[in-house]
Amino acid sequence: MKLGIIARPEMESFDYAKSLGLEFVEFDVNCAPEFMLSEHPEAAKNGTNLLARADEFNEAVAKTGVAVGAVGRWASKIIDTDGGIIEKEFEQVKALIDFAKKTGAGAYLVSVNYVPELSYYKNITAAINYLNKVVEYAGESIKVATVNCMMGGNYIRTPEQWKLVHSEVPGLGIKYDPSHSFVHGGPNGAYMEEAFEWGDKFAYVHVKGVVQGSKQDEAKMWKYMNWMREFPGLEKFVRPELAEDGKYYDNPPAGLDAINWRAFMAILYKHGYDGMLSIEPHSATWRGDLGDRGLKFTIDYMRSLMI
Repeated sequence: MKLGIIARPEMESFDYAKSLGLEFVEFDVNCAPEFMLSEHPEAAKNGTNLLARADEFNEAVAKTGVAVGAVGRWASKIIDTDGGIIEKEFEQVKALIDFAKKTGAGAYLVSVNYVPELSYYKNITAAINYLNKVVEYAGESIKVATVNCMMGGNYIRTPEQWKLVHSEVPGLGIKYDPSHSFVHGGPNGAYMEEAFEWGDKFAYVHVKGVVQGSKQDEAKMWKYMNWMREFPGLEKFVRPELAEDGKYYDNPPAGLDAINWRAFMAILYKHGYDGMLSIEPHSATWRGDLGDRGLKFTIDYMRSLMI
């Protein structure tokens, strides 16, 4: 296995990863709501812009020895209300896949939005159609993997959907993050069961810790986020609700959290997984010096589990 980190799509990210002794960086060009762009300015950069800089990134790879491990885009509204593919958005997806090809990235991480105006059957049919096109465009050199995060209305994220979609899209894999499953899978999470049953489909793994003191309603959180996106005036009312929910939830460094990473890694080895482990620092608590120390802890901890 190889250990890397999610980073901003900038040249400095390669030097940063190298300083930490990591082997790759992951670049995600997500579709953040407008109100989040000031907090996440990299989200405003589209796939076309990144593709135009591919040669620069290749120079950074050659200079540092740090690879581009994966490229992702989620919270992407790709399916319209008729179940068709929104071509303007698909052009961004294809540009990112082209960037992945040019930089030698091994994986493309994809999501599919649920369309409330359509039946569940029509949503699943639309997802199968779209994902087949993504896999076809990516070709054999890049592994396409559906993410198991529900950001942006993504719903191809649990066994319920995997059983329907993955059997109809040859070559499609799963980008798995046990922290998401921990939240939506009940008091002890569903990540063990999911890893046992679906680990042979895992094409890419995120490493992110999680703790929660009570049931944390991720679906409610994203519903509120979508409300703020559609109606900016609601933010002053919704933000306190999100803050209250956040009192009982955090994403500390992996190894200082509730997930049994030792057992999870054992299941990965059981399935012969020899791919990438991408660290995702994702916490309002673990910032600055504390965040740096936590990240180094996770790197040492995950290295101790890689045999």
